[in-house]
Amino acid sequence: MVKLTYMKIAEVNKKYKNKWVLAEVLREDKLNQPVDVVPIMASKNRYDLYDKLATIPKDKTKTFATIFTGKITGAFL
Repeated sequence: MVKLTYMKIAEVNKKYKNKWVLAEVLREDKLNQPVDVVPIMASKNRYDLYDKLATIPKDKTKTFATIFTGKITGAFL
C-alpha cells in the first residue's frame, strides 16, 4: 500500500519505476494529462489496480488515472 501524499508526475515516475500506479488526479495540463496526483496504490500487475479502483466509493468530483512508469514496448507502439 502507498502512503497518500501529493506528488508531481515526475516524482511518481522516479519513485515507482516500472510499475502501474493508481492515482487520484488533482490537476491536469491543457491536454488533460495528470500533473499533480495522489498515488493510491502501486503494483507490477495492473489488474491489482483495477481491483482497488472497484472498491473506491463513487464520487463524481474525483478523477482517477492509471499510470505506467516504465517504457512501453511491443504491440503498443
